[in-house]
Amino acid sequence: MEENMETQISAEEAGTGTDVQERSGEEKAKEPKLFTQEEVNGFIQSRISRLKSQITKEVQADYNQKLAELEAREMKLKVSEKLAEKGMPRELAEVITCADEAEIEKKLDILQRLYNAPKADTGDKAVGFTQIGAAHSAGQLPMDDPVRKAMGLD
Repeated sequence: MEENMETQISAEEAGTGTDVQERSGEEKAKEPKLFTQEEVNGFIQSRISRLKSQITKEVQADYNQKLAELEAREMKLKVSEKLAEKGMPRELAEVITCADEAEIEKKLDILQRLYNAPKADTGDKAVGFTQIGAAHSAGQLPMDDPVRKAMGLD
């Protein structure tokens, strides 16, 4: 019998202990969480380091973009100067894209050969529109215009 009583007491004590643990857990949940100064400092340092790395990435991306734009503008200016040296129109600088000065020279040499090459005579000089009839001055219609005659306008 004593063993049963000890068992019952142990069970009761254990039950009481569990109740105390449950109550203390509930009470802890109701109480606000307190942080130590070291924990707060750790939170702040991690937040600062994340913000710093984000800002650094944004600044680096902005810097790289502006540097690329500046290099492109500088290359266009070099192309324009080389075109002027070779006696070609500077407007071609808008069309020519180069990565370095060696490429500029190579492309301009090809352009100069094509630009200064004698034009092949095709034998047919009429290219595009040709004037029919006599030339006329401003405001006067030509007298013998075959198109006007064909349309019955004369």
